[in-house]
Amino acid sequence: MKKLLPYMLFLIAIIGFMTGQQSAGAEGSVVIHKVIQDTVILEEPSASSTELAELAKNSFVTVTKASKGWAYIQTLGQEGYVKSDVLAKVKPKGYLLAAKGGTTLFTAPSQHAQKIGHLYEGRILFVYGTAPGGWSFVQYGEDVGYIATNTLKKPTAIKQQINAKDGAVLRLTASPSGEILGTLANKTIVQSYTTLAGWTYVEAGEQQGYIKAAELTDILNRQVYNKGKPVAKGESKRVALTFDDGPSAKVTPQILAILKKYNAKATFFMIGQNVASHQAVVQQVYQDGHEIGNHTWNHQNLVSLPMVAVKQQVAQTSNAIYAAIGQYPTVFRPPYGATNEQVRSIMTIPSILWSIDTLDWKHHNPDKILAYVRANVQDGSIILMHDIHQTTANGLENVLLYLQKQGYEFVTVSEILQ
Repeated sequence: MKKLLPYMLFLIAIIGFMTGQQSAGAEGSVVIHKVIQDTVILEEPSASSTELAELAKNSFVTVTKASKGWAYIQTLGQEGYVKSDVLAKVKPKGYLLAAKGGTTLFTAPSQHAQKIGHLYEGRILFVYGTAPGGWSFVQYGEDVGYIATNTLKKPTAIKQQINAKDGAVLRLTASPSGEILGTLANKTIVQSYTTLAGWTYVEAGEQQGYIKAAELTDILNRQVYNKGKPVAKGESKRVALTFDDGPSAKVTPQILAILKKYNAKATFFMIGQNVASHQAVVQQVYQDGHEIGNHTWNHQNLVSLPMVAVKQQVAQTSNAIYAAIGQYPTVFRPPYGATNEQVRSIMTIPSILWSIDTLDWKHHNPDKILAYVRANVQDGSIILMHDIHQTTANGLENVLLYLQKQGYEFVTVSEILQ
């Protein structure tokens, strides 16, 4: 047998994409498969053919054609035939590349492997599987390989609607030159996940890809939400923990540490001027997988302001958040809960109030925070707290312990609305 691959390539086979390939699963495209048992690559589709290389279990390969029980596959530096029954088609999952500045793409799951290129933050990548050592096998357009798993984040979905008379062209990458995957009809409801340089990654049923952000409209922007959607019978009850007025250089990191201890996700409604002053804390909130919301620039009562000032309060804060993490906020909370139809008319993201006000800002008593929660919590509750008070951090763990024992799951606001 020809031993042509070094150890890392023997362990993990990387994709060699054909020119003009489409996204996995698209009609007529090459398709990524996982190798489900050790095998060999053959020169011809025959058991007696010349063996070209070994192919290890859990490798990923590209199948370019298949017939009569054989598949023609490609890996880095090698191509040939394998029996079709040693392969399994893999359905990818979309993850957001959250690492500030992006990350390096490698040919194998090792920082010592050959570098393929650089993937930039804010993109949605197709993730096909993982490898030992904290690596994920990913695809973005024609770029495929391994990146560190900790650079990825499960994205938050926002329900939106196509607003383009002739429909929106769906592309493989966030670019006008990206390969066309199809067209989404006007008024189609989609789940949008991230916006990058004027392009938004969306999913609609089995279709997924990038469309122009201007061709989307939010269907939730005129509504105000103070509770989440109840779960179906037999599913875990949910609550959304929310923290206003931060970030705080001192208190917010304490709250993040407690949330991580209980594997709890939360939503942080941030003041723009605090975002600008504490970018590193904002980045940590985002990297820990929490949702970030807009809470205006300096906590003004929007109902009392002229509309030009309202727009400035919201836009300046959204821009500050984008400058910190490369993503715009996904939800909005008006200071003091003060809103009206005029204020909401400018919003492009949902306005969120609350089901339970713990009054932590008023009493500064950790025990009272828990008492308010115990007395009022139910499935779908949105709980209001503030990450600028030390007493809130002091009382948070008891709140998490209580809710955990009551069978609640901790989710973001966007998740609890769905």
